[in-house]
Amino acid sequence: MTNYSHLSYEDRKNIEDGLNDNKSINQIAKEINRCHSSVLREIDRNKVYSEPSSWNNYKINHPDLDLSCERLNKSPYVCNGCKSRSGCRKVRWTYYARKANDSYKEVKSNARKGINLTPEEVYEINTILTPLIKKGQTINHLYINHPDILDFSKPSFYNYVNNNVFEFGPLDFPRIVKYKKRKNNPNRRTRKEREILIGRTYENFIDYTSKNPDLNIVEMDTVEGLKTEPDCFLTLFWRKSHFMLIFKLESQTTDEVTRIFEILQTFIPEEDYKRLFQVILTDNGHEFFDVSNIECNHHTGEVISKVFYCDPSCSWQKGGIEKNHEFIRYILPKGSSFKNITQEDCDLFMNNINSLCRESLNGKSPYEAMLFLCDEYILKKLNCHYIKPDDVVLNDSLLKY
Repeated sequence: MTNYSHLSYEDRKNIEDGLNDNKSINQIAKEINRCHSSVLREIDRNKVYSEPSSWNNYKINHPDLDLSCERLNKSPYVCNGCKSRSGCRKVRWTYYARKANDSYKEVKSNARKGINLTPEEVYEINTILTPLIKKGQTINHLYINHPDILDFSKPSFYNYVNNNVFEFGPLDFPRIVKYKKRKNNPNRRTRKEREILIGRTYENFIDYTSKNPDLNIVEMDTVEGLKTEPDCFLTLFWRKSHFMLIFKLESQTTDEVTRIFEILQTFIPEEDYKRLFQVILTDNGHEFFDVSNIECNHHTGEVISKVFYCDPSCSWQKGGIEKNHEFIRYILPKGSSFKNITQEDCDLFMNNINSLCRESLNGKSPYEAMLFLCDEYILKKLNCHYIKPDDVVLNDSLLKY
C-alpha cells in the first residue's frame, strides 16, 4: 500500500471511470492501490454540485416535488454511473477527474506561496550570513558551510533575496546581478504548451477520427485585421455542413476564446453542444492553448470535446476553414481594419456566407445543411438566419449602410 503520497491525475481518472462503471469504493481503492478512506475523502472533497433542471420552468411548476435522490444517500454519494444522469431533474453531485485535479493543483500552489521562515530564523540568517556575504562568499560556499540555517532550497533562497526578505539583496551577489533575464521568444513554446500537444497532434487526430468516422468535426481558427490592432475574428467551421460561425474578439488571447465558448455553452443545450462539438481541430496559435476551457463544460468541468492541433505551417490540414476565410476577404480584404466591426456586422456577413449555395453540398447552402445537425431554434439563438439566394451579398458593399 502506498502511504503519504498524493493522488495523480491518472488515479483520479481511474476513480471517475470506476464510478461511471458502478464499481464499489473498495474495488476502486484496490485498483489504484489506495486505502478505502482516501478514495472516499477524494470523492467527497471534489464532487461537483448541479442544480435541478430548470427546463420548461420545471421547478416552478412543481414547487412541492422532492428533488433529492435516494442514490445520494448511500456510497459513493455521487451520480456517476446513473443511467438517468443526462436527463435527471433532481439535485446532482458528480465527480469529475479533471476538475478535481485542477482544484488539487490550486490548493498545492497556494500552499507553496509566501515565506516559510519565522522572524527568528530570518534574524539568525541575517546575523550570520551578512558579514560573510560582504566578504564575497558565494551562495554554494554558504550552503556547504552553514546547512544548519540554510535548510531550504537554493531557488527559495534566490526568491527570498529578490523579495528583500533579508538585509542583503541581489546587489550583494555579483553573479546574480550579472545574469540577464532571458528574452522571451514569442515563437518558442513553453513546457506547458509542449505538454498540451501530447496526444493532441494531427497524427493523433487522424488516428482518432479513423476509428470514429461519424463524429462532428469543427475546425477552429482566427482571422486577423491590421497587425497594429488587437481585434480579430474567431471562426468555427463544421466539416459536414460547411457552416461557419464568426465572433468578434477584442484581442487574440485565451481569455477571449474562453469567453466565446462560455457564450456557446450558455446558448446551446448541453446534449446538443456535446453532439455538435465532438472534435475540434485548430492550429498552434497561443490563443488556443487553454485546453480545459475549450474541452470542458464550464460549469461542471466534465470533458465534453476533444481538441487536436495541426502541425506547424500546415494550414492545409484544416483546409475547409481556410477556404471559407476567402469569403470573409471578399467583404474585408487583407489590410482592412477590424476595429470598428461589431458583432452585428459579423452576424451579417456570416449569414450571407452561410446562405451561399455550394456544389459540394449538392446545390444546398451551409445553413440548410446545418439543419441536419441541429434544430433551427439553436441557430436563431446564435443570430443565424437564412438569406434568399438573390439577396446574398459578398463584397465590401455589404457593410456600407
